[in-house]
Amino acid sequence: MDGLSTITGTATHCPYCALQCGMTVVREGDGWGIASRDFPTNRGGLCRKGWTAAALLDSPDRLTTPLLRDGKGGALRPATWDEALDRVVAGIRAIQAKAGPDAMAVFGGGGLTNEKAYALGKFARVALGTANIDYNGRFCMASAAAAGLRAFGLDRGMPFPIADIAAADCVLVSGSNPAETMPPIMQWFEEGRARGAQLIVSDPRRTATAKAATLHLSLTPGTDAALANGILNVAIARKLIDPDYIEARTAGWDRVRRTVASYWPDRVERITGVPARDVERAAVLMGEAARAQEGGAMILSGRGTEQQSHGVDNALAFINLALALGLPGRPGSGWGCLTGQGNGQGGREHGQKADQLPGYRLLANPQHRADVAAVWGVTPESLPQPGLSACELLAATGGEGARIRG
Repeated sequence: MDGLSTITGTATHCPYCALQCGMTVVREGDGWGIASRDFPTNRGGLCRKGWTAAALLDSPDRLTTPLLRDGKGGALRPATWDEALDRVVAGIRAIQAKAGPDAMAVFGGGGLTNEKAYALGKFARVALGTANIDYNGRFCMASAAAAGLRAFGLDRGMPFPIADIAAADCVLVSGSNPAETMPPIMQWFEEGRARGAQLIVSDPRRTATAKAATLHLSLTPGTDAALANGILNVAIARKLIDPDYIEARTAGWDRVRRTVASYWPDRVERITGVPARDVERAAVLMGEAARAQEGGAMILSGRGTEQQSHGVDNALAFINLALALGLPGRPGSGWGCLTGQGNGQGGREHGQKADQLPGYRLLANPQHRADVAAVWGVTPESLPQPGLSACELLAATGGEGARIRG
């Protein structure tokens, strides 16, 4: 069952959804099926692709043996794994002998488990000795990661359990449509709504998630930061912020306060297209939930907010709102980033990025290199320097005489 190793067993990441789920492949007559388990993040719920994932095991299009081509233009023929692997190794060695270790590159993915992402990064840097490895999540949560590092000194997309969503009295979802992209997560929203929690959705489209919201903020694309600043403007004016939290746990408040002072609701309406009354209502819903003795407020951002030319600023604007309301660090509260693929966060935490080793350690940092080299049993000097990022990497490949350069 080689093709399903990422979705079998306990607590694994389905390659299709952004949730970690408990899935088991089981026999169903002459074929295969999926059985769910009561796992903390999904409680047995799977998306449609998760339920049908085992169908590929019996697909007539699925390869069951390696295929090799003898000579350029030759027909593909079945081969043994030893023969196929020997061909790959010979090809790699020939390229490296001619053009050096950085002539080889590795491109990973957010669908890999933590263990596979770690192994792939180590394989690139130790076995291949190449600086060039990156993955498809390079720009997935990059804006949120940069904003998190700037605000908290830590890149941590979802810093609290998904189950905390059910404990929040108000949740603001910005630029994400989890009802369609990760359906199992919606049970936590529904659990909150069943006890009276409010859902605010900021999205230009009336998505399935927006249809379920208490308040839909249909903003003009690209105006996310202005909307967040407008909500914070109202929160300040109505004394919904947490001055003690701001004083004790934040820095730079005066600058933020001066910036949002010019984002009064009428101006925000002209910028974003969101009615001023809705900007005010969003601030009140968030502020009142944040000040409640129990429950709390939560801000969850997604790719719609982040994958813009000023995506870092957008994410920081919502982080500023969360900090001003005193959300991070409280149960059922905080700011989080909904990942876009099964294991986008784990992929970068475990060493698939061109500039990072496992655990967010930087290749350019001598101490970080030494720490990882000691674990891997190699010298720090043998580890490559940072390589090309994803777009640079792909642009450097292909063509006659093309060579990837670190």
